[in-house]
This record gives sequence, structure tokens and C-alpha cells, in this order.
Amino acid sequence: MQKGAPVHCGGARRGCRLLLLPLNIASLFFRRAGLSSRSFRSMGGLATVTVGAAYSERIEPLTAQVRGIFECLEQELSTYRSDSAISLLAEKAGVDPVRVSEDAWRVLNLAHHFGHLSDGALDVTVAPLVKLWGFGSTVAPASLPSQEEIRERMKFVDYRRLILKDRTVFLPVKGMAVDLGGIAKGYAVDRAFDFCRGAGIKDFLIDLSGNIRASGRPQWGEDWQIGVRDPFDRSRILGKILLRSGMALATSGSYERFVEIASVRYSHIIDPRTGYPVTGTAGVTVLCGDATTADCLSTLVFLVGLDGAGELLQKTPPAEVLIMPDAYPIKIWLTPGLAEAFVPMPELSNAVKVLTPTAR
Repeated sequence: MQKGAPVHCGGARRGCRLLLLPLNIASLFFRRAGLSSRSFRSMGGLATVTVGAAYSERIEPLTAQVRGIFECLEQELSTYRSDSAISLLAEKAGVDPVRVSEDAWRVLNLAHHFGHLSDGALDVTVAPLVKLWGFGSTVAPASLPSQEEIRERMKFVDYRRLILKDRTVFLPVKGMAVDLGGIAKGYAVDRAFDFCRGAGIKDFLIDLSGNIRASGRPQWGEDWQIGVRDPFDRSRILGKILLRSGMALATSGSYERFVEIASVRYSHIIDPRTGYPVTGTAGVTVLCGDATTADCLSTLVFLVGLDGAGELLQKTPPAEVLIMPDAYPIKIWLTPGLAEAFVPMPELSNAVKVLTPTAR
């Protein structure tokens, strides 16, 4: 693609300047001199493009181009669009394979890879369970799903049955469906990151609903600073993470998306192995070399929790994690690499614990 060429999908719309607080991550820009930001809604969340002072005159066309990338991907990957490739997969389940775009093909193969790597903890065919629990619906279920209903839906959940061949995808059983909520936004951020780099922008940050990747520096001598929101008090942050050029962050939390059934809140993250929303973890943040992997791993670490994180991370690409159990008093568990990049709020310095194979 020619540098500066528009993406042929979607249009431009000016966003607003604001303090970014997606999920449990808050971008600590605080209107710093020279930084230009634009925000817009996309892929079911808030997206923000921020550039350094040298590129402030390019913020409007760059934002339009990034928005176009996100809108194109949403048309392919969304479960909420009846005309998307993912919706067509469900419609054709048990009938015909579906030929998909190169982007959808890559995302589905990556999702399948992480399913295999995690022994099915991350399973993109979890969509029937997600729907059963009321996510994506305007009205929460009046009562908890019965064990029988969960068992019936679990018959349609198994990433190993997803057939990927010659850029066609097939769900072999009618009733199966795919949900790419644990990977699509991270992939979109990586696509936007590559585009911005290819367009000659050196200092920028892309944020899509807490999936973040940065390039360069906000100003000389500084790294990008990303605040980690307190999952128990959304008005404050736990501390900040210094994000070096090229690195990515993603977060998963139990407090931003949930359903309330009989006055009890249930997380949107469903364990495909049990059929129930995950409990015991309040928030997870992952730091690694690309946003797609960070997105997948934040969901995976949330699923396996503090006790399973060490074993999981031995199988995955290099990554550092922050884990907050859903319990008081607050404890902030960090792998050693993230402990070096995390600066806690002074009053929480004693809550920080280093996560090692033997420390709990």
C-alpha cells in the first residue's frame, strides 16, 4: 500500500480529546504538550490514535485510515453483524465451507493455534455458550442456565472440529458458531500498527478497548506510560506501566462486561471447559511483543488464574503478566519482567508480589 493512501473502507470522523480509560487500563497522557489524539467508536469499543508532536498535522488522515482498517475487520470478524464472514460460518454450519478473507483466515488460524497451545482453554467455538449466558443480548437471562442447558450447548464447543483448508473454513455441526472476542481487537491493533509504521509515523500509540501497542516515544527521554485501573474502584489506578517502542499491552477484566442474574454479576469470560463464567480473577494485564498475542494471553491467563499462569506461560511466546485475584486485601501479582516496568501507586507498594513458580 502506498504511504498515506486511504484504506478503502469506512470514512473519517473527528474524535475528541480525552483521558483514555479503557477496561482496567488508562493511558496517562494527561494532555502532554505536543501529543495529538483522536478517538472514535469501533469494533464495539473506544479506539484512540495518538501521535507525537512531529506528526500532529497528520492526525486527521491517519485516524481516518486506522478507522477504515478497524471497520473493514469488523465487517469480517464481528459476531454481531449478520453479513460478516463469522456470521456466515454459523449460518453454513453443517452445510458448506465458507471462503474467507486473508485477514479472517489469519485470525482463525491464530485462534486455532492458541486453542491447541492451551488444551482448549481458549476455544473460538465458545459462541453457543456466550449466547446462552446472555452476552450480546439486550436483555439478561431471567435465571441461571440449567446444567442440562449448559451440557447441551457444550456439545457444539470444540475448536478441534473447526476445519481450516485452502482458505476455507467449515463448522461440521449445525449449531456450532465462532466468537473471536479474545483475539480480533488485538489483531486489529497490530494491523493498524503496521500501517502507521509503513506510512512513516515513528511516534504513535494505538488503543482499541484496552488493546494497546506503541511505537517510538511520546517525547524525548520518555516511554509511553499506561495506567492500570483498579478493578474494585474504577475511579483510580493501581500504578503505571512503562511501555517501550514496539511492545503491546492487553487487559481482561470481570468488571467491564458482565450480566446480572438474580442480583449476581457474572463475567463475560466463559470457560469452554466448564460452560460457566470464570471466577476468582478480577483483572489480568499482559505485556508482550504484539497485540494479537497479548489479547489471547490476557483471556487465557484470566481463565487459568493465578495458580495456572506459571505453567501456561512456559508454553506461550515470551510474555509478562499482571494478575489481580478477585479478593481482598488487594494483591497485585507480577512476573519479574513486568515488575521492572510497573510503578505502583505509593499506597499500594506493599500489595505488589512477584509471581514465581513457588510464590503464592
